[in-house]
Amino acid sequence: MAFRWEEQRRYFREARRARYFARVAGKAADVIIAMSLWHIPGAAGAFAALFYILMCDGFPGRRSVGKWLTGLQVIRVDREPMDLQSSFLRNLTVASPFFLYLVPFVGPFLAFTVGLVVLLIETYLGFYDSDGRRAGDTFAETLVVESGQAADDVPVSD
Repeated sequence: MAFRWEEQRRYFREARRARYFARVAGKAADVIIAMSLWHIPGAAGAFAALFYILMCDGFPGRRSVGKWLTGLQVIRVDREPMDLQSSFLRNLTVASPFFLYLVPFVGPFLAFTVGLVVLLIETYLGFYDSDGRRAGDTFAETLVVESGQAADDVPVSD
């Protein structure tokens, strides 16, 4: 998968990468929405939260509520439209604590500890990666840019 990114890197070199704080704020908004959905009674809440967190970047408009609020958009490296499969791969790491919470007895402990580790790794990668890509972006071959960036599939430089 990394091979395709290497081929496309030159095309996206001029892209206006998403500001780090905006990315964190957008993901925080999405996690807050998912946690709110979790409080729907019964299994419906857990499934709604997992569905939202996994599929939010592939919804119509091709961006989540958090991305919309912060003016960001996720684009695929192969320049195809964002879809549910790419959104699923991209957000699987973030959804892992939600899955672990469902484990009987030790779920909350696992969700907290693994969630903290995932958060630290994703934060580190998003901040220190030269392209600003976290692990989920690498798995799904995506890139987060400012919203107007992907309007015509042509990068716009400052």
